[in-house]
Amino acid sequence: MTVVYFVVVLGTLVFVHELGHFVLAKLCGVYVDCFSLGFGPRLMWLRIGETEYRISAIPLGGYVRMAGQSDLPEEEDKALAERIKDLPPQRRYDRQSVPRRMAIILAGPVMNLLFALPVAYVLLTTGEMQGLESDATTIGEVLPGSPAMEAGMLPGDRVVRINEEPVHDWNQLMRVTRNNIGNELHVTYERGVRTFTVPVTPVLDVEKQIMGIGVQQMERAQVAAILSNTPAAGSALQVGDIVDRLIGVRGEDLSRARLIEEIRARPNTKLVLRVKRMPAVRVAGESNTVEVLRVPITTARAGGLEQVSVFGNVLLCDASVPSNFPVCSGDRVIAAYDRPLAPEDVQEFIAAQPAGDLPLTLERITGQFIKRRVVTNVIVRVKDVGMLGVLFEPASQRIVYPPDMALERCIERSVAAVVDTFAALNMMVQQRVGMKALAGPLAIARMTGRAAQAGMDVLLQLVLIITINLGILNLLPIPVLDGGHMVMLSIEGLIGRPLPTRLQVWIQHVGLLLLLLLFGVVMYNDALRWLADNERLGLLLGEVVDRVQAWRGR
Repeated sequence: MTVVYFVVVLGTLVFVHELGHFVLAKLCGVYVDCFSLGFGPRLMWLRIGETEYRISAIPLGGYVRMAGQSDLPEEEDKALAERIKDLPPQRRYDRQSVPRRMAIILAGPVMNLLFALPVAYVLLTTGEMQGLESDATTIGEVLPGSPAMEAGMLPGDRVVRINEEPVHDWNQLMRVTRNNIGNELHVTYERGVRTFTVPVTPVLDVEKQIMGIGVQQMERAQVAAILSNTPAAGSALQVGDIVDRLIGVRGEDLSRARLIEEIRARPNTKLVLRVKRMPAVRVAGESNTVEVLRVPITTARAGGLEQVSVFGNVLLCDASVPSNFPVCSGDRVIAAYDRPLAPEDVQEFIAAQPAGDLPLTLERITGQFIKRRVVTNVIVRVKDVGMLGVLFEPASQRIVYPPDMALERCIERSVAAVVDTFAALNMMVQQRVGMKALAGPLAIARMTGRAAQAGMDVLLQLVLIITINLGILNLLPIPVLDGGHMVMLSIEGLIGRPLPTRLQVWIQHVGLLLLLLLFGVVMYNDALRWLADNERLGLLLGEVVDRVQAWRGR
């Protein structure tokens, strides 16, 4: 389905782009010979009047072919030359005035930018999942070695202003800090009843994986599922409840990670959970209806691994484990006591173990691209942990905007996406972001598939970003792109005559070569990412390499 989603999304955006060129050309009276979605051989076509509408084999773009385009001389297409041999001069693209030709060229990118408005409007009116309004600017984690940590900011602090500009949500906070890399900002935050203002300089630190000031949003714990035959199943907890405090244990509100830690540290213990129950959907601008409950519950005892979390049959080590720890994050449990374990049985098996040593057989995949499977036996330590039988996810609520509010917010959302795109381009020009960050069709296809699986709102958010990027990138002054055409038209307007046709064609060829080189770079990046994530292919390559080496050693 990933391919289907990608083709539909990209096809829609290409159609919108080419429709801009097409409509303006028609309004200017220009003869349009072909409107194509895709490149290469045509798969489906239909001629209506003078224009052929087609779907071509390579779905990575499209084009509108007009009479008189200098980058497609008629002598190179005899069929086209025959169709337009009696065409009046005023219907040729190259006979239009410079402003008209500029309008035709600009129409494509402008349509992409304008298309962001209905996409954002549909996103807002159908609803999108957002973090809790009460935690819109609350810090959940401060990254080690980050500017925020150096400034003394702590989890639980609530950012209220940056450079005297009020901060309303986390997206705004991220946008302002990421768009001001290297520039000192004055951040005002609240901690309890006290207010602090500190200077903070956002950074881009690839090694520490910090972009901005190094903070993450507060995530509360929301009940996603309740397991049968567990303490939670017999309590008043419901799916959708938000648990933010252990009454009598901690006096402050807890993040999801901290809540889970506190529960796991208390096996066979009576607890009282503070639960907030609110509607799954809220209309923007309206107050939340929140019911606050006290839910008594007694944790059960379960077996847990020291310094290791278990997800299915995959192990994830704590950040504090020493370098010689026998388990690595990503290891998979395949056996215990030399007896095979099915992946779906691992968590239940470990939970049933008493405290003490547990011999496990682990499968470890090594290598980034050329992978090998290593099986190792380890001894891990089982400890007693508290268990409720609840799967907690980051708390969120679907927010639906009324039509009038959505009209206003869709403009804000689109403008913010434009600002973000220019900020990213600026970082690339300043070489703060390398070529490895560029993504091509394969990466976009994978992102589209994942977004579609996550929900329609996530898919629409991605479409919004892509259409803005297409509009802006097409305006770059690179031959072949619309921005390159605008440069040549500007030169024509300045010198009073068009550049020689041969020169224009040569410039287009050079631009096409540069574009192909760039395409090669992004495809290379995509291939490396895909290979790094593709375990089966990586293991196959590893097996081939081992066999070749064994053959050479004979």
